[in-house]
Amino acid sequence: MAINTIARSAGVPAREILGLRLGKEDGTDITSWQHCWAEFYLPGTGWIAVDPADVRKAMLKQNLVLDDPKVDELREYFFGSLDPNRIRMSEGRDLILNPPQQGQAINYLMYPFAQVGGQTIDWLDPATFKYRITFNK
Repeated sequence: MAINTIARSAGVPAREILGLRLGKEDGTDITSWQHCWAEFYLPGTGWIAVDPADVRKAMLKQNLVLDDPKVDELREYFFGSLDPNRIRMSEGRDLILNPPQQGQAINYLMYPFAQVGGQTIDWLDPATFKYRITFNK
């Protein structure tokens, strides 16, 4: 994620958060609603969330241009806040589960992970790993 790289290059601690967007209605299929955002550390305050992708998403959905006042509101909101319709699955990279998985660290966790007989199933291959995630309140 570029925002983490930019922050770290300036000496600001930053981390990538990986998760899922949630539905707003019971029964919503959120299987493909994976999303990531960033946090940076502000001494004396703690970790601050930022999600410029959600600003862009709103611009596209609402046909907003950069100089629209609504874009400034979105930028203000998503710099320090997040909408409540998401869950954090993991932060960072190179994850070791508890109990530990067999083999290598997991690069990131926002998709289901499974091993059978010590072998990792390719969770990005829909032909061999099928799952469905449904939102319910």
